[in-house]
Amino acid sequence: MAEESRIRFLNSNYVGDPVRIGTSRERYEGFLIEGERVRMEFKGMRDALIFTDLRMIVIDPQGIRGKKVALASIPWRSVTAFSVENSGTLDLDTELKLCGSGFDVCEVRFSKRTDMRAVNAFVNARVFGVGG
Repeated sequence: MAEESRIRFLNSNYVGDPVRIGTSRERYEGFLIEGERVRMEFKGMRDALIFTDLRMIVIDPQGIRGKKVALASIPWRSVTAFSVENSGTLDLDTELKLCGSGFDVCEVRFSKRTDMRAVNAFVNARVFGVGG
């Protein structure tokens, strides 16, 4: 029997701190669908993460100068499982891992200052249709 081919979707991107919506707008506004609303935005030194009502978008600048930018889109309807990890006493970051239809794991890391309860509530609402 052939084993199903599953890919690791993205490497572990550091998406940093929550920021004001629109901070990375120039990198993603042409990528949004008409009527799609940005709900949360996070920004690291290079990478960024956008939560919209329809999907999660990871912005991953490539190369030394970051002029080439990869945008990865994960529709909430394709997410089948996820985990949220808060930071411990000595940890510098927190994590969100998503698994879904057509991909194995997508992992993003946030700064320790990120409210992972809010992230969890948002993802729960999108994946399961309940809560925040």
